[in-house]
Amino acid sequence: MSIRARFTVTVVAITAVTIVLFASLSIFALDRALRSGLNGRLNAAAQAIAAAVDVHDGVMSLDANDLRTIGSFYPDTNFALYARGGKLLTGNGLPALPQQHALQVATVPVTRSGVRYGTVSVWQSSLWIGEFDRDAAIVSLAVGILLIALGAIVSRRVAQRVLVPVADIASLAERIEASDLSARLNADGNDELGRLCASFDRMLDRLQSAFARERRFVADASHELRAPLAVLRAETELALRRRRDSDEYRAALTSIAQETARLDELVDELLTAARAEVDARQQQTLDAGELVRDLGDRVRSAAAGRGIEVRVETGGSAHARANRATLERALLAIVHNAIEHGRSDGIVQLRTKHDGDAVRIEVLDDGPGFTPDALAHATERFWRGDLAHSRGGSGLGLSIARAIVEANRGRLQLANSTDGGALVTIELACERRGA
Repeated sequence: MSIRARFTVTVVAITAVTIVLFASLSIFALDRALRSGLNGRLNAAAQAIAAAVDVHDGVMSLDANDLRTIGSFYPDTNFALYARGGKLLTGNGLPALPQQHALQVATVPVTRSGVRYGTVSVWQSSLWIGEFDRDAAIVSLAVGILLIALGAIVSRRVAQRVLVPVADIASLAERIEASDLSARLNADGNDELGRLCASFDRMLDRLQSAFARERRFVADASHELRAPLAVLRAETELALRRRRDSDEYRAALTSIAQETARLDELVDELLTAARAEVDARQQQTLDAGELVRDLGDRVRSAAAGRGIEVRVETGGSAHARANRATLERALLAIVHNAIEHGRSDGIVQLRTKHDGDAVRIEVLDDGPGFTPDALAHATERFWRGDLAHSRGGSGLGLSIARAIVEANRGRLQLANSTDGGALVTIELACERRGA
């Protein structure tokens, strides 16, 4: 059953139950009110007749004038005056018991000075109340059927109009394929369905971007892997084409070993990039200052090979939420990039700052800085500038660092410092104490 049909059935069921309950309670309340009013009128008539009875020497009687007065005031009311022994003195006697179920009867005693001389019974037919109840039930049923039919029509129209965005989403989802994610809903409105459509469009934007990145990644990875594999094949075929001396075999094996090492490094970096989001899910509280100091100690020997000094500046306690292992891997890639591209005999600075609700980690070198193209594309997979090409490298270092930082719900920014060196900033969410 469709959502529209379920919505219509629900509205009709609620309407029917409401109408039945309202009609039943209304008819019951009216029946009680009518019977109570009739009983009150009969009691008043019985008391008036009892007051009009004459009592002389213990004998009750009603003269002709009293009877005419009673007849004029209560024309549709039957009454009977009974003596103390149950003898009918005047009026009409009560009908037999089988007929009394359709009558409303009121009985009051005739007393004088505290002495009871007899009773007065007054009755009237209550069949008209039952007929009123039946008529009211018929009218309620007719009105209820009309309202239920109207509710079904209106609810179906409302459901059709309200669920149009949902139908559009379902239709769009059926048309979408992995190769074509360009369709959008572009729905207007600030209600829940409008926000749902906007969220669906944003999800499609992210999916399209992710598919585009993956296609670009596959193309770039195949290109990057093809080059060392081609070298391996060429060196192997050349070595096997004819017998060679040991020096030639050594040169060929050395080239093969270098290309194998490059392949191993490339595959390791690809796996690191693929595992970044999964590994970053296990987050903990870490001291950014301590992490930077440990990292500085690890890279000092590598920096010393180029005569570069590593300086660490921590601005007090700076606790953040992140996965330490993955964040350390990202920082290591950034620092190695700074050492590789920084000025020989220069300085690489590692700094931490507590900035409001964020913890900032900065890596600054005094090299030539980022080119405009590098600022725009350096964090993309396999992007390498001319300088990087001249020095080798896979072009994955900063892209892996960005993937790791974003997986830790942080942000990585590239900039050039005022002195011209490259500045890489990692911004992480600050750990809230007492939360």
